[in-house]
Amino acid sequence: MSTSLPVTPQRPRATPMVSAPRRNAAGQLLKKTGLLRGAGEDISMHDSTASKPQHRSMRSRLTAQSKALEAVKNKAASAAPQKATTIKGRSGTPPDARGPIRSRLPKRTQNADVSVIQTWKTVIQSRYNAQARFLNLDNLSTDPELLSRGIPFNKIRESRELQVIMKVASQLEPVPVTISLAHNGLDGSHIFSSLHRYIPNVVNLSLTGNKVRSSKDMEIFAGPKWVLTKLRELILLDNPIYEMALAQGKIEEYRKEITRKFPSLEILDNVPVPHIRLSIAPTTPRIPLVPEAAKAFPTPMGSNAIATDIQAFVFNFLQRYLAGFDTSRPSLHSAYTPASTFSFSYDSTIPPQSRQRGVLYKMPNQRKLDWSAWHSAGSRNLMKTHGSLQDARDRLFTGADDILVGLGLLPTTKHIVAEGEKFVVDTVQMDLGAGPQLFITIHGEFVEAPGVIDGIRSFDRSLILSPAPDGSYAKQNGWDAMIISDQLNIRSYSSHESWAIGPMSTQAQEIAAVIASGSVHSSHPTRVTGDTSHMVSSASASTSGSTIPANSQSTEQLHPLLADLVITFDSMARNCY
Repeated sequence: MSTSLPVTPQRPRATPMVSAPRRNAAGQLLKKTGLLRGAGEDISMHDSTASKPQHRSMRSRLTAQSKALEAVKNKAASAAPQKATTIKGRSGTPPDARGPIRSRLPKRTQNADVSVIQTWKTVIQSRYNAQARFLNLDNLSTDPELLSRGIPFNKIRESRELQVIMKVASQLEPVPVTISLAHNGLDGSHIFSSLHRYIPNVVNLSLTGNKVRSSKDMEIFAGPKWVLTKLRELILLDNPIYEMALAQGKIEEYRKEITRKFPSLEILDNVPVPHIRLSIAPTTPRIPLVPEAAKAFPTPMGSNAIATDIQAFVFNFLQRYLAGFDTSRPSLHSAYTPASTFSFSYDSTIPPQSRQRGVLYKMPNQRKLDWSAWHSAGSRNLMKTHGSLQDARDRLFTGADDILVGLGLLPTTKHIVAEGEKFVVDTVQMDLGAGPQLFITIHGEFVEAPGVIDGIRSFDRSLILSPAPDGSYAKQNGWDAMIISDQLNIRSYSSHESWAIGPMSTQAQEIAAVIASGSVHSSHPTRVTGDTSHMVSSASASTSGSTIPANSQSTEQLHPLLADLVITFDSMARNCY
């Protein structure tokens, strides 16, 4: 037997009336929940004596809401006494009876701040050298005075304490110009901001062992582009900025960046900073760049500066050494030790006095001299070798054997020691911890390539001698002293009259004498005008006050200063053609 489910009849759809107004949505919702009846009657305002009861669903809903509200109120009332008991048991005082909550951190009073500042004043004053204007603030975290007062110098208080330190330091008399903050682990930005504010004129600053991380630490927020404009020396060793540049091989870039931040810097990390000096018009009152020439030397030229008790020893040693240097250089091997050093250099510049005296033309053999032999022998003039460190090492001869090789490379010479007025010797006795030693300087002249060129050079030689011990190799070969250091400088010839005993004439006096004489010596060069070869020859006859017409084809006498220019132009013309 089959049963059929009841079919729920469908409600007919109401056709919406376009012209009929729509009911209020709030009213529809209230009516749907039973709070509003059809005639607009509010059920909350009904008469209690009304015989018509409320709908059953409405009564059940209100009952459920009231029961839930009662449960919440009962739970809150039962939990309140228990919570109050717990709080009272912990603190012993009800929350309502207790005062406002205060911080457990100790509050620093005004007296405490004054005590801290006074302690800093004591510490800074004890570390200040007023005579040198040097303030030493190294290792402040281990300062006994700060530790005894309980004033820690750590990262938390770093910025505030640095401000206090620099302000106190700025009140010192005189104000410090050299400050060392080494090994404090300070942040770079705090250091430079404090210095810029209180001691902007610091000259020397050491920040070894701190936390300067980059060049941005040296900038002041909303401040000027340049800070510490008088800073001359800065040390940033053992800082992150230096260690990082060293690890990455960017020391040059690091140095350039720091020098851009401090244009006045001259020494960075104990290394001089090269500067390109430009000619800038001075803002201060003008001072003559070339001072007025001296009219005369205050003291006359004296004799050799050698003590009388060692004068014979020095002269005997030099005579034997120079004779061996001229005739048999291998015989000088025993005069050096395995630790001795020798070097030489040449200076091709013609001395001004030699130019004025016309030495190049009075002595015809001087024109034959050439510097190529000295250059190829290994001159240690670093200005000529472009400052190469490897060349400086290679051209320092060390040890007797190596020195003998270096001496053999030099051109042959002849020192005419019999003409004693052409040499001057000075000696100083000294003791450098290795026993008594003699420091000898000798100035004089020698003939280069005798019999071939016969040109004359001037020289300066510095020797350091040490006594030869008994039984030593030098002593066995008749040397009473050994050469520890030997430096030789060869230069263009200048007259020995420079050290002639008596009053010394200045360069201005010599120029005045030439102008006053009005004559040009016969040894000055002559230039044949009208000749395309521009030949330069030496005149054999002297003229005095002669006047030559402009259109004359005869020889024209030139002053030595002008003759040098003529020779220069002649050589340039020959090279061009």
